[in-house]
Amino acid sequence: MRTLTIGKNLVANTATIIHTIPIGYYAKWNLLYVLNGTGSTKHITVQWYDASEDDTINILYEYSISSKEFFKIDGGAYIVLEEGDYIEMTSEASSTFSIITTFEQEKKASVLSFQKGN
Repeated sequence: MRTLTIGKNLVANTATIIHTIPIGYYAKWNLLYVLNGTGSTKHITVQWYDASEDDTINILYEYSISSKEFFKIDGGAYIVLEEGDYIEMTSEASSTFSIITTFEQEKKASVLSFQKGN
């Protein structure tokens, strides 16, 4: 298992892919930390793209965070992401958001296939 922490300063009003799970891996997403560094209340949207279902799930949708405040998810729960899944975040126009996420990424176990041959 490889623990991976990603930090980014988001470009306002621009969808930003934070992390995509590589082929052959899965990951446990167990930390989301979002800081509004703007001088006023602004919102953020956090989405999980589930590649196996070709669907996007809102984790936070236009969630308002007061100026100089943060939002955090951590602890005893996590989201399992499969290969091709990704996390995307979009902050409100004219905002300044910083984010930190942590994933525990692990290679999927490979299964060997044996064929009866000559």
